Amino acid sequence: MSLPMNSAPRVLMIEDEEPLRQATVAFLNLDGCQAHGVGSLAEAAHWIRTHAFDILLLDLGLPDGDGLEWLVTQKTLLTTKGVIITTARGDNPDRIAGARAGSDAYLVKPVALEELSATVGNLHRRLAMAQPAASWRIDCATWLLYTPAGQSVKLTGSEMTVMSALARQPGVTLPRDDLIIELGCKPDSYDPRRMEILVRRLRNKVSDHTDTTLPLETVRRQGYVFVSPITLQPVP
Repeated sequence: MSLPMNSAPRVLMIEDEEPLRQATVAFLNLDGCQAHGVGSLAEAAHWIRTHAFDILLLDLGLPDGDGLEWLVTQKTLLTTKGVIITTARGDNPDRIAGARAGSDAYLVKPVALEELSATVGNLHRRLAMAQPAASWRIDCATWLLYTPAGQSVKLTGSEMTVMSALARQPGVTLPRDDLIIELGCKPDSYDPRRMEILVRRLRNKVSDHTDTTLPLETVRRQGYVFVSPITLQPVP
């Protein structure tokens, strides 16, 4: 879904200088944001798997990698997010590289907290006005299921097969036998409890690893239906 205009910006800050990180996060939270800070790219990757955010504050010199190089690899994840780079690198080539990597703003340290908060607020408002309605998405190359908030869950082969079939016809009830055939099995010899277990485990996986519920519903004595918008992203 698109960002509500009156919602608090959800901010993730990646900054290895702990005093600066703590002060910035505290200021943003007092100024109406929902901010969280981590000290490395590895910590960010772990946190992103189970939390949603709208805006990323990214330092470039991090203990486990270059923030700019990491940003380039995260374009799929950050498609609907705002990115603000905060760094000591102030030369024009660095600014241009940041813009090309996908940043929306580039602030050179030391950054006034009032300026940073204002930049976060302005970016959040632009995202709310410009961002189209988000949907669930399946990346066929990586077998990742993405929630509208951008969180991801890795699918097994069977889960990928079932979800892909449902994604091709969202809002349409697919008969259980059709899904069994998609799995390469014969309906007359397939134990229907296996399908129930597959769907239950997939629902639990999404609930356990994201902050949302999989909108996959059971239609009694018929089959299953995915009741939210969903797209299939083909293999490049």
